[in-house]
Amino acid sequence: MAVAHWAAGHPDAPAVIEGDRVSTFAELNAQANRLVRALRRRGVGPGAGIALLCANRTEFVEVVAAADRAGLRLTPVNWHLTADEAAYIIDDCEARAVIADARFAEVAAAAAADAAGVTVRLAGTRGGRRHRRPLHRHPHAVHVGHDRPPQGGAPR
Repeated sequence: MAVAHWAAGHPDAPAVIEGDRVSTFAELNAQANRLVRALRRRGVGPGAGIALLCANRTEFVEVVAAADRAGLRLTPVNWHLTADEAAYIIDDCEARAVIADARFAEVAAAAAADAAGVTVRLAGTRGGRRHRRPLHRHPHAVHVGHDRPPQGGAPR
């Protein structure tokens, strides 16, 4: 509940900085709450496993905060893996839900289809506004690195 604590005491303080995108603790807390409610509506409750297939981005931190808040077991899945490799991890961690960055939705859908216990599949990116604030280093913010493609190609 550290996110809720910081959201209550310092709602406008930066929580996650991703390039020029700054999410405050209030925004991080709100997104985590939305995800918790969405998972609960789909029958994913405390103690359940979820798998996350996502690059280094703000949404990764939101899912981590939601899993912590809801008492879920979170297994991050490397987005470089094939569908078969991801399916093995998703099945092995007994995930009830798979959450994926929209860029990896095809791999996530194929992997989730091969995992026996998956009942919820969520993919997408938040189309919310971009925040333009000074990008100073804040001692309590998570600074997220960018996924830069190698010379002349797609992300590795």
